[in-house]
Amino acid sequence: MSLNVTLKILRSRPHQAQRYETFNVNVPDAANVLDAIEQAWAQHDRDLMFRHACHHASCGTCAVRINGAEKLPCIAPVREYIGLEIKIEPLKNFPIVGDLVVDVASFFQKQEASDFTITRPTENELDGRPIAHTDGLDSESAAIVPFNRFENCIECGICLSACPTMAADHKFFGPAALAAVKRQLDKTTDANERAKLLQLADDEQGVWRCHSAWECTEACPQNVFPAESIMALRQEITAQRFKNFFRR
Repeated sequence: MSLNVTLKILRSRPHQAQRYETFNVNVPDAANVLDAIEQAWAQHDRDLMFRHACHHASCGTCAVRINGAEKLPCIAPVREYIGLEIKIEPLKNFPIVGDLVVDVASFFQKQEASDFTITRPTENELDGRPIAHTDGLDSESAAIVPFNRFENCIECGICLSACPTMAADHKFFGPAALAAVKRQLDKTTDANERAKLLQLADDEQGVWRCHSAWECTEACPQNVFPAESIMALRQEITAQRFKNFFRR
């Protein structure tokens, strides 16, 4: 079974007026919105600019806004939009390169500043149930080492697009980077490293700039919970300030 889909895609290039362009495509019933975008490119306009890579929500590359909501089109089923025109726009709060492609350079610079690493040790349980796994063996040292897994954050930038603070102030460190600071704090017990991370978060453009709208957590496709991380950082910074005050 196939579906006839109407896409309304925002087209733009530097120094040109933005415009919406409509594409009618035919896709399988099981198709996702990214499949429809690819059909528009393949059948109608090879100048259409968009990003994609993994096709299964692991890379975050394809993130856009679908009918006004931030989504990963690679896992957004077309059948959820039956009877609707599917309006596709680039993420907000990023400079536009062209069409659905945005410039993510500053985003990754902030991620790097947070010392974010994409792996972490596996948990001992998931949803209250023990995880059955064994430790690995380091081939060089013959030491037993725990398995790692990838972080939930796929650095898609969706939380920055949804964030009202980012819309008002691009200097804001951003929900993804602040959530990364929290994850790095959870990973280390080194006092110097922790002090550095907390100082990064305790900045005019850090956790105190957040307006607590929680839009970032609402939009996040991978359960990173950036708003909760920001609140936890505020709590830890405040507690540290009290400790320092009473040490005087």
